[in-house]
Amino acid sequence: MSLAVIMVLLLGGCFSFDDMLDGTWSGVLNDYYGNHNVVLIVNSNNTGWISFDNDPYNVDIVSRRANRSFVGEYGWYDSYWIERTIQAEMINYGTLRIKIYDNFGDLISDGFLYK
Repeated sequence: MSLAVIMVLLLGGCFSFDDMLDGTWSGVLNDYYGNHNVVLIVNSNNTGWISFDNDPYNVDIVSRRANRSFVGEYGWYDSYWIERTIQAEMINYGTLRIKIYDNFGDLISDGFLYK
């Protein structure tokens, strides 16, 4: 048996080609408007969507560290463009902490989502 085969067998379980951030995350977030049921879907192609009480928005992931964190943006037009920034950090395999900032960089929501 060659050294390469042995290394693959020994190290095969140490590496994963799937990013643990990908998938569906859900939970309840609080902001100054109240509590919201939130669903966040993250795709491997740096897109996804976030839904607040069944009101969905497309998310573009602009920065990503595999299996650790990402920064994404979403927005809508309401007489002018309103944009929100999401910062997400994986706490453990099933817990994602997200912070949402408004157009001016002020924190408007902070909480946890779960797989």
